[in-house]
Amino acid sequence: MDHPAAASQSAPPGAHIPQSHPVRQRLLRRLSLSLMLLAFPPGPGRAGEPDTDGARELLALLGNQTELATKTGMNADFIPGMVTILSGSDMLTRGARTVWEAVSLVPGISPGIEATGERLLLSRGVGHGYASGNIKVMLDGMSMNSTLNATANPVLNLPIEQVERIEVIRGPGSSVYGEYAYAGVVNVITKRRERTLHIQGAQEADYGGGGVWYWENPKLGLTSSVNLVGVQGNGGVQVNEDALFPIGRPELSNAPGTSNEAKRYGALVANVQWRDTSASLSVLDDANGDHFGINHFLPPSDEHLASRQRYFTGQIGQDWRLSETLSARARVEGMQHQRDRDGLYVFPQGYFGDRPVTLDQGYQETTMLAAADVHWRPLPDHQLLFGLEAKQVEVDEASWAFQGFLHPLPPTWMDTDTRRRVLSALVQDEFRAGERLSLTATLRYDDYDDLGAYASPRAAAVWRINDQNILKFQYAQAFRPPTFYELTYPDPDGIDLSQIATYELGYILKRPAWEARFILFHSDLTAPIVFDELGSSGYTNGPDTTLDGVELEYQHRFGSRIKVDANLSYVDARRQATDDPLPGGPSLLGNLALLWQATDQWTAALQLRYVGPRDRDARDERPPLNGQTQANLTLNWHAPHPGLQVHLGVKNLLNADIRYPSQFQQFDGVELPYLQDYPRPERRLWLSVGYSF
Repeated sequence: MDHPAAASQSAPPGAHIPQSHPVRQRLLRRLSLSLMLLAFPPGPGRAGEPDTDGARELLALLGNQTELATKTGMNADFIPGMVTILSGSDMLTRGARTVWEAVSLVPGISPGIEATGERLLLSRGVGHGYASGNIKVMLDGMSMNSTLNATANPVLNLPIEQVERIEVIRGPGSSVYGEYAYAGVVNVITKRRERTLHIQGAQEADYGGGGVWYWENPKLGLTSSVNLVGVQGNGGVQVNEDALFPIGRPELSNAPGTSNEAKRYGALVANVQWRDTSASLSVLDDANGDHFGINHFLPPSDEHLASRQRYFTGQIGQDWRLSETLSARARVEGMQHQRDRDGLYVFPQGYFGDRPVTLDQGYQETTMLAAADVHWRPLPDHQLLFGLEAKQVEVDEASWAFQGFLHPLPPTWMDTDTRRRVLSALVQDEFRAGERLSLTATLRYDDYDDLGAYASPRAAAVWRINDQNILKFQYAQAFRPPTFYELTYPDPDGIDLSQIATYELGYILKRPAWEARFILFHSDLTAPIVFDELGSSGYTNGPDTTLDGVELEYQHRFGSRIKVDANLSYVDARRQATDDPLPGGPSLLGNLALLWQATDQWTAALQLRYVGPRDRDARDERPPLNGQTQANLTLNWHAPHPGLQVHLGVKNLLNADIRYPSQFQQFDGVELPYLQDYPRPERRLWLSVGYSF
């Protein structure tokens, strides 16, 4: 029923788990027993099947290894803070179609969309609207947040068929990853060691396919892989009224009509590993229609691709094992981000003149980064990490032109001499105080040539009370610098970086058939970056905010065929001065999944998701958006490996009215509301068929 990822992200040289640790000894015993059971299965027992529960538990533990929180390979249960690891194959079994959909199943994470279709992720209520660059998004360990607006939409739109696993940190991560790891970190790890092909399609939506291929020569120590996918289509939804109706000009509207959600997506990820040297290349090309319109005026439903984002990345890395206790890794990265608008719908015909107003816009930035990490284990229970990083970002293009607009505009909307240099240093101390207690202290220092310097500390403790009870505590600070776009359109009073400080207390309880996780957290946000929220004329630092919340997770196996897992999260996010709630993010989130492996080949998955009421912008007089529940059903058939795989699903099984809250919008002092918010599709079928070689 589960398909845990292989532990391809191994610990770096120098990472250490003491051989005397009881968990290590138990794993080794189970490994020996499990391999014997798998190689020489016993005759029929009471159930007529071999008992492979030990093998299943071992694979789950191995698949739970991560480097995300500390850059050292450890089981996710033993690292500071709470990390969620999502298996790509498990997400496909549950019906997730993209990274964006999969991450929304993590406790405390809620999805959103911007008026022109940009995907948003809110972590613990933080991240609504234009100021959404509060989560670090990485692809195979490489940061993909653009400096233009700190988002990484093409990574979130990656089809789940191409994904090995997704690792998610809830809460601050700047002590390890620096900027934009403000409210969370998402690392998407693509498939490598597979040979697969697949085709996919969805009712009234997109269709396409992809594949993964790898080659290896053990004698030369050489491996290579290619991960390729392409989809296109249109998934528009019916819109009855747009912003022209409440302002009394419905005769200019394209509503009733269909939102323009045309898309064309392509991705290529290639990797080569030769002994201790690695190289990777990725190309992400994500084009889409203008959805609900940049000013809430519904665009024509002509399937025009009005927005396009492209990423070109490359990385070369080298590992060295200098001694039994000392190792190092160096890497050089380059990324080019392009964001273009072609005929983006701005105003309808008759609003300003006898033709529609559309926008053509070009933007390109280039990022170069050099980094080195050194792992040193002076004592068996003591490990140090030292890191240095230098990054430079330059704007290469920032052009624009309005068609049908009579007022002259300058040829550029941003200073093309804009650049940013960042020098960073990291030190981390991991110390095992006996067999049960682990202590971690981390400090990162980031020096910006345009914003000044900021330090991100973290202090954490993990107490393994016994094999079934784990207690965690963490204090961490993080920061979020203004993006290039925010610095181009600031409030007259200026804009500065925002900071967050979080306390977390976590508890893990593990039993043979079930396990539970419990987290309490408190966060103080200082000067969060917001857009025009208080009537300013641009981006500014909003009032200080406090978050108080709890997250619960539970998993239970009923024998070897049925699994239930659930999570529930609650956050009270309020402005400190006024006690007003943060807009856009729900206070209550819940996920419930039932997975039934009827036979060795057939699995059914029912996934329920509840999103509580969401508050509006303080200037929006409408009541909060109602809570809503969505049900997804997926049937999965797997032939013995290698072989055929078929996934047939129904999105929004109960045909619920699913909507995302519309952003507050105004032009020239006139409010332009989307009274219906942003509706999402009704019940739809989808199909994915794959073959493993």
